[in-house]
Amino acid sequence: MKTDVKISIRGMQNGTLGEAIEIVSVGEMYEKDGQIYVSYEEGTDAAPGMDCETVKSLLKVCPEQVEIIKKGAAETHMVFVEDKDTISYYSTPFGEMEVAIHTDQLERISTEKGFQILLKYALEINAAHMSDCNVDIRVETR
Repeated sequence: MKTDVKISIRGMQNGTLGEAIEIVSVGEMYEKDGQIYVSYEEGTDAAPGMDCETVKSLLKVCPEQVEIIKKGAAETHMVFVEDKDTISYYSTPFGEMEVAIHTDQLERISTEKGFQILLKYALEINAAHMSDCNVDIRVETR
């Protein structure tokens, strides 16, 4: 059975002067084979003169890992496993990049209305270290 949820993803890249970025969306959550799936949509940043496009996203929460799968204007399948390195690709209308992730922390916390996931990871793009990231994902029933 699918449940309506609100999903909030707040991310901060260490070493940058920018502020935290937060995406808030609504979607649906369901469980299958002991895994939790949360589907939602988000907009992409449009290049000058282009319309904003929608990306369909899926958060897959497994006992030992978390996956973020995006399809649309930008596509990727990122896998986060604590103390492990994973490699994926990030496709955009402007080209494809190799993305390597080393997850330092993956913590799932049950809350009154859902759950929270805390991620800390190092991000490399095309074999170059880009940043250390902190991401706070909150999923709550509506």
